[in-house]
Amino acid sequence: MAYLKILLILTFSTSLLSQGKFDSLNMRMHKFVDDKDLAGVQTLVIKDNKVLNFDTYGYSNIREQKPLTKNSIFRIASMTKCIVSVAFMKLYDQGHFNLEDPINKYIPEFCNTLVDDGKGNYVKVSNPIRIVDLLRHTSGYGKSNPFLTAKFNHLKSYKSADLKTEVKRMSEIPLSSEPGTEWRYGPSVNICGYLIELISGKKLDKFLKDEIFDPLNMKDTFFEIPASKFDRFTTLYIKDKENNIIELDHPNDSSFTKEVTFFNAAGLLASTIKDFSQFCKMLLNKGELNGVQILKPETVSLMTEDRLNRIPNAKPSNANHKPNTSVGFGLGFNVITDIQKYPIEGSLGSYGWHGSTGTYFKIDPKENLILIFMTQMKGFEYSQKEIFESMVYKAVL
Repeated sequence: MAYLKILLILTFSTSLLSQGKFDSLNMRMHKFVDDKDLAGVQTLVIKDNKVLNFDTYGYSNIREQKPLTKNSIFRIASMTKCIVSVAFMKLYDQGHFNLEDPINKYIPEFCNTLVDDGKGNYVKVSNPIRIVDLLRHTSGYGKSNPFLTAKFNHLKSYKSADLKTEVKRMSEIPLSSEPGTEWRYGPSVNICGYLIELISGKKLDKFLKDEIFDPLNMKDTFFEIPASKFDRFTTLYIKDKENNIIELDHPNDSSFTKEVTFFNAAGLLASTIKDFSQFCKMLLNKGELNGVQILKPETVSLMTEDRLNRIPNAKPSNANHKPNTSVGFGLGFNVITDIQKYPIEGSLGSYGWHGSTGTYFKIDPKENLILIFMTQMKGFEYSQKEIFESMVYKAVL
């Protein structure tokens, strides 16, 4: 009996200590808003399928004094790539392609791909882009010189009518490096999106709805936000040269609230923190959620293990989210490969990604843990995510 009392006291004390650390976490996140670093911030921590902490603070729109709410809709930017990669791998599970397949097998426009030889010449590639290259960002696409930078800036500035047009335009841009030789972050996942359309016969938005969003009960994830949900859509901000927060994209003028025909697989989904947590829970549960199997367990493992096999980062970086001595890259996600060299708290094998509008997530299979951070600030400081990540681990462990 005495042992039971001691155990209860210890459990209660540990619970209070943990909650105190979450209070510290929330206060630190609030400080980003109070110090005018961010307009608003929303965070979610799930462990063992239980919500340990959910917090929302600040504004959806500062000028209108419109508060951020628990079901606010955020632009998730490049976290879109993770969703599309999973959707694409559903077709892999069904036997529609192999990872080593050259993409010109499906898209003839890539039969004569050119590459920068490093001497100012553009020559035919020695090896074709393979499907695995699209998913792990070793396709060779990216900015490496003024000519290619101008090509990609033009591609981004003048939006395509649809994925087919976008991919055709991409096929006309030379590569920065031979496929499979360097990790270079870029828009390759748009080619995956187009392959989904070719193989399934459905537009990407319809395929995602049928195969991912509806099965996972993700009711607030869209390329084009329905009019009935406009009031929940956040404003995107950016800092000016004086470090002031200014509006970059208001819901009233946003492309997300207009008709969308180009379903940008590389970065133009909007979602809520609840919806995205459903996606994360499915991955953490090895491809299944609430009796619905999205991916085979072995396919989730395939995607969330390092697939670079010592392929170097084209731009060596100490940034904790890009491939370096402690972080690799799988098929759509970064992966911690050396926890001893990882500079903040974490676990070997944890994986996730981020979006340029200020969204971020990490999944830790070892601790059965999910971390999600949402804000709307273009050109965010990645250190804010690192503070969040570090404080979560201190609270949980």
